This record gives sequence, C-alpha cells and structure tokens, in this order.
Amino acid sequence: MRRLSVFVLAVVLGACSSSTTNERLWPSVSVADATGSIVQTANFIPEDVLVVSLWSTWCVPCRRELPQLQQYALEHPEVSIVAVNLGDKPESVAQFAKEIGLNMPILIDSEGRISSSLGVTSVPATLIIDSNGVVIATHLGEISSTDLATLVETSG
Repeated sequence: MRRLSVFVLAVVLGACSSSTTNERLWPSVSVADATGSIVQTANFIPEDVLVVSLWSTWCVPCRRELPQLQQYALEHPEVSIVAVNLGDKPESVAQFAKEIGLNMPILIDSEGRISSSLGVTSVPATLIIDSNGVVIATHLGEISSTDLATLVETSG
C-alpha cells in the first residue's frame, strides 16, 4: 500500500511540475503579405526583438496608430517591425497601406493563425517578441510611438 501511495504521489507531482509553459510564441506559418506573395513568418524573427502590430482597416485606433508605428520604424531602423492585418481582404490592406504610406512588412492573417498563436483577440495590439520567438511584452489598445519606444526599451 505504501508503494502505491508513493507511486501516486510521484505521478501527481510529476504532472504538477510538467515542463509545459504558458509561453506565447511567434508562430511558424505561411501567410500572404500585402502584395499577395506567400511568406514564412519564421523569417521575421530578428537577432534582437520584433515588434508586431495586429490591426484591421476598420479599426479607428489602428488607423491612428499605424502612422506612428511607421514613424517609429523610420527613427529606429535597428528595430524590426511587422504589421499583421486581421481579417481584411488583401486589396483593402494594400489600398490602406498606400493611403497612409505604410512601407513596413505587412502580413495578412486571414485564417487567424498568427493571432490565435499569440493569444490576441482584439485590435489594436502590439507585442514584443525576442530572438527566440517568445512574446516578452504585450500592449493592448492604441500605442503611441513614445509608448512603443518605452515598451521596446523595457522589454529587452
């Protein structure tokens, strides 16, 4: 009976100390970019950090935020930034990007694979991802270029 108790305790403790974590990871999937080309998301992991902005064309705060992110990208060329559109048609995304002069990489998450992997259910959302593909910071809601700079600096 004692052996059975020890065995049960070992199983329970083993289950409690599982190596499974709640880390959110940048997914490795194929998606279209704003030009319609298929790209691999894994190719966007930089040596330092990646700023990911999740947005939609119908989202008013996103429309205010993206030009600020574009400005941040111009002022900080050492930081990689990618804009991930959720749910819009590629033509709408390309038109919107052209209207505001957005020239950072734009991925179209039409099937929700990126947003699901990152645990994002609303826009705008900004995430900082480290060189291992791990989400190290999240900002939900509109973010200014000043707040983004602070988020990047304090996340690394």
